[in-house]
Amino acid sequence: MKQTRIICSKRFNAPRSSLGHGILISTLLAANVLAADATLPASLKPESQHRDAHVYDWDHRHQAVLERNRNIKPDVVFIGDSITHFWGGEPSDFHGRGEDSWKRMVGSHVASNFGFGFDYIDNAYYRVLNGELDGIAPKVIVILLGTNNLGHRKDSPESCADNMRAFLDLLRQRSPRSKILLLGILPRGDASLNKLISATNLLYSKMADGRQIYFDDASDAYLPPGATAVSKDLMPDGVHPSAKGYELLGDNIRSHLDKLGF
Repeated sequence: MKQTRIICSKRFNAPRSSLGHGILISTLLAANVLAADATLPASLKPESQHRDAHVYDWDHRHQAVLERNRNIKPDVVFIGDSITHFWGGEPSDFHGRGEDSWKRMVGSHVASNFGFGFDYIDNAYYRVLNGELDGIAPKVIVILLGTNNLGHRKDSPESCADNMRAFLDLLRQRSPRSKILLLGILPRGDASLNKLISATNLLYSKMADGRQIYFDDASDAYLPPGATAVSKDLMPDGVHPSAKGYELLGDNIRSHLDKLGF
């Protein structure tokens, strides 16, 4: 596998920005990220993104996460894409689509939602590299990423898994005492894509070591026996869970967190 070597300089915390400054902020961040010298798979491209700019301001949300970390020290952090972003919790850009299930899942724990709509694994890597775990020490980090790598960028399961493996390495460096719960990519309303998702989840599962990294796949909750695609009742648009779909995901995560004694 071809490797790309990335050498980064000191992190630059950009000011809150409007969408009009997105390109400038991205350029500044790219030139001033936290010191790191990592050998990464060629498929991993750490960078910001503005694919969902009509829904939210990526740079503004990144700054909101950094600001929350200065004031709130979460027990559990959820890192993901729009599936996590739209769920519930703080920092919030809007009322979550599954706020009730989010509250039941986290219970009395202090939780932070680091979900960013339309993120690839690459973008989450970039966010952590740029401070999203600095100053906090969550007991558990929950990861739900990869659906955009497969469904939008058309990565292969192997490339997606390579990127996730690199991301897990970064998390262990930045938050060495945190347990990591890696979630399988959720199946979709597209049966053909679900074959790639299943193959990727198998590769994800092999990254669990039973000591710091744990794996959980909620696919069976969305795909009953014989089903090849998720119903509109659980995913109206074929990608994002309904309130009922979030309940299934929350129950699955809560069960696994209980097993970890959290």
